[in-house]
Amino acid sequence: MLKDYEIDKPILETDRLIIRVLNENDTDDLKEWLGRDEIYTYWGRKASKGEKNPELLFIDPRPWVKRKPSPDFDWGIVLKETNKVVGMIAVFDIQNSRMGDIAYRVNPEYWNMGITTEALKEVLRFVFENTEIDRLNGRADVRNIASNRVMEKCGFVKEGTVRQGKMVSVYCDYNIYGLLREDYMSIPGII
Repeated sequence: MLKDYEIDKPILETDRLIIRVLNENDTDDLKEWLGRDEIYTYWGRKASKGEKNPELLFIDPRPWVKRKPSPDFDWGIVLKETNKVVGMIAVFDIQNSRMGDIAYRVNPEYWNMGITTEALKEVLRFVFENTEIDRLNGRADVRNIASNRVMEKCGFVKEGTVRQGKMVSVYCDYNIYGLLREDYMSIPGII
């Protein structure tokens, strides 16, 4: 159940990766890549102040505000071999414990190594086997060939293309993807 994970987020593991919540000890790794312009080419916006200065990500700007636990998952992608944070992956905007969105980004030094696909497959396994979420959504700029391929390799179904739609803060053509629990369960080798 999602509520079981509102406070204590799980640590996921694959052959090469540990997928876990980030903390202030990860700042140096994040500084190496999180503010790099090429990550945001198809992201729909430029890097934020916090992404350019990752130490700010771990400072609560309003510590006096009591926050409700969140069902969302925000993880770092850590290479087991080096214990280095090389990416981020999230399930966010979870609605009625039934549907959420996915997003990911990886240090450009580690592109085309299958890291994003490996991380996303593990996140999908966790979501569909341990929560009540029935649908995940993904979006990718049509020009972002790599991101479109990652979703397709992970079983997402391309449901359409939005022409000159607003993706975060830019207007572009982008593909809409969806993955249902039943789609996931029918992928060969899953069960």
